[in-house]
Amino acid sequence: MTSVNVLYLLPLPYIMKKLLPLLFLCFTAAFSQEALLPVRILATPKEKPERFVGTDVFGWEYVIADNEFRKQKDGRVVKYKNLALGDIYKADLQNPLQIVLFYRKFNTVVLLDNQLNATSIIVFNELPKPILAEAVGLASQNRLWIYDVNTQQLGLYDPQRNAFRALTPPFNDTITWYQSDYNYFYWTDTTGKCFALNLFGTVTQLGSVPKFDAAQLLSPAVLLLQKDNTLCQYALDTQKQTPVAIVEKTFGAFYYTDGILSIFTDSEFIQYKISLPR
Repeated sequence: MTSVNVLYLLPLPYIMKKLLPLLFLCFTAAFSQEALLPVRILATPKEKPERFVGTDVFGWEYVIADNEFRKQKDGRVVKYKNLALGDIYKADLQNPLQIVLFYRKFNTVVLLDNQLNATSIIVFNELPKPILAEAVGLASQNRLWIYDVNTQQLGLYDPQRNAFRALTPPFNDTITWYQSDYNYFYWTDTTGKCFALNLFGTVTQLGSVPKFDAAQLLSPAVLLLQKDNTLCQYALDTQKQTPVAIVEKTFGAFYYTDGILSIFTDSEFIQYKISLPR
C-alpha cells in the first residue's frame, strides 16, 4: 500500500517522464519483431492432389497432376500431357518461354513454349552416340546440361548438332540433388559436398550441406533447405542455418523467386512476401 500512496503523490510530469521511454522501447520492440515476419499475401485452396513445381515472374503457378503438366493463374489453366512417356520426373522453369520436362524412365526430354506446346522432343536413346540421362537442365544457347549414367560424366547436349560433349571426368560418387542455370550446374553427392560446374568444364567445391528433404540454391553461397516441416537459409561458407518463419506446420514443397516464397500444402497454395538475403 505504501508504494501505491507514494505513486499518487508524485507529480504527473515526473510519472510521464519515467513511463514514456519505457513505452517507446516496448513499441519499438513489438514493431521490430513484427517486421521480421514474412507477410502472407495469398492462400488458394486446392481441389485435387497436385505436385508443386514452382512459379514464374509473371505470377503463373506450375504443378503436375494426373501426370499432366499445368500452368495456372486467376482461374486459367494451360496443360500438357504425354502419356506415352510415362511420369514427369523433373521440370526446369528457369525460362518460362522454354520449359524443360524430363521423362527419366523413357530417357526423353520435351521442350515447351509459354503456351505449353511441345517445340522439341529429344530421345537420348536415338542419338548417334546414345546416352542415359540421370539429370537434365537448361543451359545457355538452348543447350542442355546432362549427367550421363553410362559414362558417369556431366556435359552439354547441343540440339543443333544433336550431340553430347562431356565436360568432366567420370564421377566417383552419385548425384543426390541438382539444380542448374544457364552458366552453371550445381549438385550434391552422397557425402553432402556441394559442387558447381561451369560451361568451360571447371568444377568448384562450394561447401558441405547437412541432410535435407528438398533444397533450392539462391546463390552460389546460399541454399534454402527443407527438413521435415521446417525451412532454413543455409550459408555454405560458414555452415550457418537461419530459420525462415512461416505459419504452416506441415507442407509438401516450397519455391522462392523475386521476393515471393511459395508454400504448397495438401490443401492450399500459400505465398509470402519475404526478403531472403543472398
